[in-house]
Amino acid sequence: MKIKFFAHLALKVGEESQINPVGCKIVGDLRDLISSEFPEIALDLPNCMLAVNMEFKQDEDHLPETIEEIAVIPPVSGG
Repeated sequence: MKIKFFAHLALKVGEESQINPVGCKIVGDLRDLISSEFPEIALDLPNCMLAVNMEFKQDEDHLPETIEEIAVIPPVSGG
């Protein structure tokens, strides 16, 4: 499945990659998987939002049966 990274995360791991979330039941499981698959952003992940199928999710939310896309979005600031 496709996973997209934004801002400084994309600079560290690329804008898009693939991940296999087999065994992930909740978003927190998915966050742990991303951390292990992309260790170069593991320290950034606790501060990032995850979107599943274009909807922001909390770590305790259950994952849908069909996942088409995951997005990892770091905090943003304006100016």
